[in-house]
Amino acid sequence: MAERKNGTLTPTSGDGPRGLRGWVLRQGVERALKAQQPLVTARIAAIRRKKPNATPAEVITTLGRQYRTAVALTGAGGGALAIVPALGTVASLATATTEAVATLDAAVLYTLAVAEVHALPTDEPQRRQAIVLGVVVGQGAQEALQKLAGRSRGWAEDVTDRLPIGRLGALNAFLVRWFAKRFLIRQGTLALGRALPLGIGVAIGVTGNLAIARAVIRSAEQAFGPPPATWPGHG
Repeated sequence: MAERKNGTLTPTSGDGPRGLRGWVLRQGVERALKAQQPLVTARIAAIRRKKPNATPAEVITTLGRQYRTAVALTGAGGGALAIVPALGTVASLATATTEAVATLDAAVLYTLAVAEVHALPTDEPQRRQAIVLGVVVGQGAQEALQKLAGRSRGWAEDVTDRLPIGRLGALNAFLVRWFAKRFLIRQGTLALGRALPLGIGVAIGVTGNLAIARAVIRSAEQAFGPPPATWPGHG
């Protein structure tokens, strides 16, 4: 479990799910970070080709829109399977893990892309992991990283540029375990909702995933602060 000391969440030895499920999800976090990193530059470049005059703020808005669309389609796809008589509910539950991984990938890609727009380096694995988990996990993780960085807004800059790597290792291990616990509960609940028949699962899948995406976007705004006014080299 996590405890609060002086208003800040701190790890204890019992945080996070144990056993095979917890291990699989922790490995999923590592895989998502490695898999999405190479796609970041290409995603931003594609947006800027379509909108050559787009400001950093406009690119971040587009990234958010693409992220919401991706997770909405993922949620709708799982819910749509439940419409099929007899087989649908079973199929929807069976694909829940795939949908959860796709949702995680979308969140990781969005977070790393926003970091790229802010010109923050994310090539160092420990720093990259801290930023992504701080954004995706939400309030408790933000509090821990804000305390470490010494500021409540724009803490991602300190994580990428200033904080010693040694101070991030134990925190990252805790954040991964805590993320796995929360993610399993949240995605498990959504999986059951998406499995409801008669089209109800579609609505639950879409609205549930969109709620998660909006929370991640708000966390990113807190982590990165205001977007730069211009692109590097064009100021």
